[in-house]
This record gives sequence, structure tokens and C-alpha cells, in this order.
Amino acid sequence: MYSYLDIEKIKANLEWIVNQSLANSEMPSVSDRKTIYSLLELIQTYDGLLELIVQYGITVVDKEIIEGLSLTEEFIAKVKSNANAF
Repeated sequence: MYSYLDIEKIKANLEWIVNQSLANSEMPSVSDRKTIYSLLELIQTYDGLLELIVQYGITVVDKEIIEGLSLTEEFIAKVKSNANAF
């Protein structure tokens, strides 16, 4: 089960990925811009989820949300692994 702080950390990692992507490229490609935009949308979704948790409690995190959080963590791990390779 995920806690509020776990979800905040995931959101912070997504923000880090976006910031690194923007800092490492003067002019991102079209596909990079689309990916960054999608990540920004995902960050907004996590903001909304955090607001719901504050309002209604952690029980709003159901099976499907847990699956999405897990997939996001896997994505973050892959990105950070590739970033460390450089």
C-alpha cells in the first residue's frame, strides 16, 4: 500500500525527470516535447490524487491506482538508471 509521502516522492521524481530533460536540451525534439507534456499531465494527475487523499483519506487509492503507481515507479527507475549510465 502506498502512503501520501510515497506518492509525493513519485511526483517529485517525475518533476526531476522533466527538469533534467529540459536542462539537458536546448531545443527538445517533437517527440521529447510530447513526452514532457505527457509527464506534466501525469504530475497534475498526482497533484489531484494527493488532494483527494487529503480530503478523503488514503482509501481513495484503489487497486488500479496502485497498479499505475507501480508502473510509474518502474518507469522512474529505468530513467534514473539510464541517467546514471551517462
